[in-house]
Amino acid sequence: MNNLKRKAQLLCMLLFLGCGMAMSQSLPALHVEGQFFVDANGKRVNLHGFAQTFSPWFNEQGTKWTNFDVNGCLNYNKGIIDKMMAAGWKMTFVRQHMDPYWSNNVPAGVYYVPESDIQYFDFNRFKQYLDQVFVPMAEYAISKGLYVVMRPPGVCPDNISEGDAYQQYLLKVWGYVAQHPKLRNNGAVLFELANEPINIIYNSGTRDEAMTRYFQKIVDEMRKYCNNILLIPGLGWQSQYAGFAQYPIQGENIGYAVHCYPGWYNGGHGDGDVVVNYKDFKRGWDAQIGPVAEMAPVVVTEMDWAPSKYNSSWGKSNTGVAGGQGFGANFIRIADETCNVSWLLFTDGNLLANYKDAAADGNTFLTDPEACPRPCYRRFQYYATQEYSDMINDPGYGYKYGEDPSSSLDADLNADGVGEIVSREYFTLSGARIVTQPHGICIIREVTKSGETLISKRCYK
Repeated sequence: MNNLKRKAQLLCMLLFLGCGMAMSQSLPALHVEGQFFVDANGKRVNLHGFAQTFSPWFNEQGTKWTNFDVNGCLNYNKGIIDKMMAAGWKMTFVRQHMDPYWSNNVPAGVYYVPESDIQYFDFNRFKQYLDQVFVPMAEYAISKGLYVVMRPPGVCPDNISEGDAYQQYLLKVWGYVAQHPKLRNNGAVLFELANEPINIIYNSGTRDEAMTRYFQKIVDEMRKYCNNILLIPGLGWQSQYAGFAQYPIQGENIGYAVHCYPGWYNGGHGDGDVVVNYKDFKRGWDAQIGPVAEMAPVVVTEMDWAPSKYNSSWGKSNTGVAGGQGFGANFIRIADETCNVSWLLFTDGNLLANYKDAAADGNTFLTDPEACPRPCYRRFQYYATQEYSDMINDPGYGYKYGEDPSSSLDADLNADGVGEIVSREYFTLSGARIVTQPHGICIIREVTKSGETLISKRCYK
């Protein structure tokens, strides 16, 4: 009898563990340790990937499937993942939008519903299509070696406030998702708690306190059921995070979900293609993202760029030169300088799936080095190397807010770009000058012909 009881208890335990582990068995489970994601093997991980939205319009403008065709949606989006892998993209995560197309019950005659409008949200429909669309797509992505960031249906309204209808909506959605047997405690699934809050109305304390209280309530509700990594959004369309340093979200497995487009963080200007300057971009990033990056991992869940003539990206700018003008090269440099930033390319997956790296540089979205696909594809190749993994796993590697000299360059330095490099020096992380061939992680101090000083970190074999 005791034997049977022990076997029954063991079976129950295995079943319980299996619920959360079934989907993640092909990937080492992630958790948060300080500034970094760390996998089950004890390795720090920065993720790099793309995004998927499960609605006809965002799947090539309704030309591939429609009319709530579950199989059509699954076949198309699984095919995009397959094609991207075949094209050689070194992706390690995908952000998946549980699009309100599936959960809204829209009356006849209503032809347009803003994504921030939750009046037609049908909880039963959401539960149905969570099982039929969103979970199967997460399972498929994980089977292909991709971690999954799940985003709730739709976007935030212009103004949110504590206790409002939108907070109740998020509590309902996430309270259910956090209990799902295939998602809860799944180390391959991360949850981004909302998309692009803009402003918060508050009656007590400060704006920053109100923002923390708003999402702390959602975190606390989810923690009743799961310990998945939770990614917290900021105000200003996910660009404002400095307040979280003073009023951080409490609990384990917390990261911050950031958006970044050309011109954001005071990094540039322009009515068409945005002209971005490294120093201004870096200062703005350090002011808003630096304070949270010092205490938790950061994931950029929307970002892309290309000249506007291609009409193929959300961000309108060029790649440019790291340390000078241009958005793309400077975004990559800043993300790398911050040390613990995961990021994705928000460009439509069907475009990325058609990328061919062997094609010569040209004047198309997929061949122009000034558009995001080519430099990102090649940067992702580097991120997949052992060299990069060794670098971020070096004990001395990490971000220290306010201690990067490049974040406090004098405002009167040449703003027109890096210019010609006239001297270069190498230093250890402790500040000792390196006089021979550098090896491992080192700090590089470069001086341009115009007298500008540039500081960066790199890893040398």
